Amino acid sequence: MQINRNRIEEIKKKIAREYPEFKDIEPRITEKDIGPQDEIFQKLDMGVPKQLRHIYRLKFTKVVEAKDSVSLDRILMVTLDENLEIIKIIESR
Repeated sequence: MQINRNRIEEIKKKIAREYPEFKDIEPRITEKDIGPQDEIFQKLDMGVPKQLRHIYRLKFTKVVEAKDSVSLDRILMVTLDENLEIIKIIESR
């Protein structure tokens, strides 16, 4: 699937509103196919679906300096489904 740049720009604007410290950060975009978790489906006796999910991850990284002059990476990871809808957002402390 070709990534929709307009949708990515919308997501970046949403992230900038909700997380202003990442406003001017350009994310690194990666794609991944996720297979079914066979062990879980077997334990639940649900059978195994033979469907792959395609996800995208936008990783925003910013270096900040702590009070003791140590550089720390602040990371915001946004996971999108195949329709480019946000599944979850993870932020480092």
